[in-house]
Amino acid sequence: MAGSNKSKRPKVRAERLDTKCGYIGHMTVDQIRERSFGENVNVACPECGRIHLTVEDIEDAEAQKARKTLRFAKIKSDAEI
Repeated sequence: MAGSNKSKRPKVRAERLDTKCGYIGHMTVDQIRERSFGENVNVACPECGRIHLTVEDIEDAEAQKARKTLRFAKIKSDAEI
């Protein structure tokens, strides 16, 4: 009865937060850890690469214009080379 064994197995869902294939948005360290597994977890925000400890940090990041950040300036200068 292989069919009955499959129904009893727990379902596992895994996500890759270190890739940007779709919009995930800014995430706090706790949100990233909830969605990740394993010991070596990259807690940098998948959206901007910074570490957000609180929801307020996320709100501040969302309020900033990307063109006014140092990261944008570096990416732009690298692209112009």
